[in-house]
Amino acid sequence: MHEQENNHHTNKKIFGLNRNIFFLGLTSFFNDFSNEMILSAFPAFFTSVLKSGAASLGMVEGIADGAANLIKIYSGNLSDKIHKRRIFIFIGYGLSVAVRPFYMFMGSVAGVLGLRVVDRIGKGVREAPRDVIISVSSSKWETGRSFGYHRAMDTAGGILGPLAAFLILKYWPGQWGFFFMITFVIGLLAVATIFFVKEVVTSVTPNGKKVFSWKTFTSFSKSFKYYLLAIFILSMGSLPTAVLLLKTVSVGLLIASIPLFYMFYSVSFTIFSYPAGKLSDKIGTSNVLILGYLILIVSYLGMAWATSPITLGIFFFIMGIFSACVDSTQRSHIAKKIPEYERGTAYGLLNGAIGFGAMISGIVGGLVWQNVGASYALLLSGFIVIVGLVVFGISKRV
Repeated sequence: MHEQENNHHTNKKIFGLNRNIFFLGLTSFFNDFSNEMILSAFPAFFTSVLKSGAASLGMVEGIADGAANLIKIYSGNLSDKIHKRRIFIFIGYGLSVAVRPFYMFMGSVAGVLGLRVVDRIGKGVREAPRDVIISVSSSKWETGRSFGYHRAMDTAGGILGPLAAFLILKYWPGQWGFFFMITFVIGLLAVATIFFVKEVVTSVTPNGKKVFSWKTFTSFSKSFKYYLLAIFILSMGSLPTAVLLLKTVSVGLLIASIPLFYMFYSVSFTIFSYPAGKLSDKIGTSNVLILGYLILIVSYLGMAWATSPITLGIFFFIMGIFSACVDSTQRSHIAKKIPEYERGTAYGLLNGAIGFGAMISGIVGGLVWQNVGASYALLLSGFIVIVGLVVFGISKRV
């Protein structure tokens, strides 16, 4: 009876979408509105309040992403083990939102790092179980579309967040307390929408009961392991957007304008997310991933040589197309290759590979950016992406 009731709830459609997918889209919309407000304002906050630059910003983003990794790996696996996903989503979003008002009291990089780590741990707790609910709530031939919709909602919040940040920094300059309280209130709306998400029942086999161990990892195919390695290397080549935004300072822009460049990126991310999801259902996830990373190399080359705000804005827009091609496609690639009962663990490993790569990218990229130069950091990252694409090519052949 309980299972039938669950399925009855999750089969309801809202605007042609499964109800779980619709509401998880709203959750992501409000959370990203709040989170991207903070992230797009970080370069301004770091330079004006904390008096620090690329190395500190890269370190904070890198370590925060890295700290979330063990949680990401384990939360997906634990949700496979206890067959509950919703509680992880509640705790994850709740934790991230709860720390946001405290930024206003921070006067040091260490304090901001602490809060950012807690925020990212929240992301680690929720991400793999949330991806499982999305993949299980949609039929196999619609996974690209479902992840594409979710990512589009995510990034629509990512457009409004930087826009709100720009307006607040412009009209209430230096009012950081007011700024962070607004991010908190918007974040609370994200937590409220989770009440409408229903738990899903997934098929259970003995494998689903394993706690993560080396044995669990070895049970995956060779192709999947190479895929994880490729994603790890490709993530090492993807510089944190917060660090890339520092490039705006070198083309002579005011601090209040920095979030607008994040908005250009988010606009194209939103516009191209859904088409990229549909394209991956049509021509295959592998082809869309390769296309995405080739676009990233183009945007890096452009940013390295950009000398005017307009040129830089164009390449931030192009970088959004990369994220649209890659972000949801990395996930739907797994939904097409891994059985339901192991998906939580598989998503956990994927998120772990992305996060560890991002940690190295943030720390090393930030240091190279600050000490050697922005162009060197961008070219080095482009080279790492090429190596990652070679390994991805191998993953398709083994």
